[in-house]
Amino acid sequence: MDTEKRILTRRIFLKTTGIAAMGLTLAGCRKKEAEDANKYTIGYSQFWGTSPFLIAMTNGAKKAAEEWNAKGVGVELIVTNGGDMDASRQVADCEDLFAQSVDGLLIFPGDSTLLSEPVKNLYNKNDIPVVITDIGLESGKSVSFIITDNYLGGKIAAELLVKNLPKGAKVITFQHAPGNANARERQKGFEDTAAKLGFQVLPEKLCKLSLEDGKRLMEDTLTSIHDIACVFFINQIVAEGAASALESAGNKTTKLVSFDIDATSLQMVKEGKILGLVVQDPYLMGYEGMNQMLTYLTGGTPKPQIDIAPKLCTMDNASEFDNDPQVQQ
Repeated sequence: MDTEKRILTRRIFLKTTGIAAMGLTLAGCRKKEAEDANKYTIGYSQFWGTSPFLIAMTNGAKKAAEEWNAKGVGVELIVTNGGDMDASRQVADCEDLFAQSVDGLLIFPGDSTLLSEPVKNLYNKNDIPVVITDIGLESGKSVSFIITDNYLGGKIAAELLVKNLPKGAKVITFQHAPGNANARERQKGFEDTAAKLGFQVLPEKLCKLSLEDGKRLMEDTLTSIHDIACVFFINQIVAEGAASALESAGNKTTKLVSFDIDATSLQMVKEGKILGLVVQDPYLMGYEGMNQMLTYLTGGTPKPQIDIAPKLCTMDNASEFDNDPQVQQ
């Protein structure tokens, strides 16, 4: 069943069981009874929730919730995984959280377009606050948006090449998430800057988010573009697969630069298999996301947007990232 039909079927189900009607009623009188005034249920819709990045993000939200609980504001956090990398299942998760009458929704959208629909049609329509952590939505409203400066991350990745490659060298992006706003910004930051610095930017190659596809595409690229000088990756998992292909081919000249970090990719930087990693702070994203949500729910004014600058991990400073929450998972 395609995504639109599945969503429509689910909405019909919600209506026939009375859940949607109940949600509308509750939305109209969202004010708490006196005895529950300081108790809130927050849903956190995650995508690919088993990754170190998302685990760190969730742990940041949990830490903030603990601090609010200590201040006398009761917080129950319900985390959904989104079926790892199935955005349509994440839509269903958002519908389920709405049916549970959550007071607010934190969301890491797996697809910027698809996840806009439940945000607009359920949460915005019924005045339930939404806070977005890391990936933006094509449409829909949020009370706060916590995000890495992804364009800047792509920019510093390209700038790393200046001392490592000659002008005119061929560079390319392996893109696994063309429907993701963050992924597009990372690619644009890298390619805009690489072109300005005098590198030859080749058309992107699409791939899946997996070690296997990173390895396969790197092997194919070495055959079709024998003088490829650098590959930029949206996520370290694909880069790790590509590094394996380079090692098997005995290639020590092609450089790899990627967004994101885990224990394996950090070790590859230390060993010189990956030139650099653009490192985000997902723990802080989750922490700030929960803080902004509860600030709004308790009558305060949340910050509309919080931009978090990424850091660059190279062989020179790799040991500084040994205790990063993403590495420690």
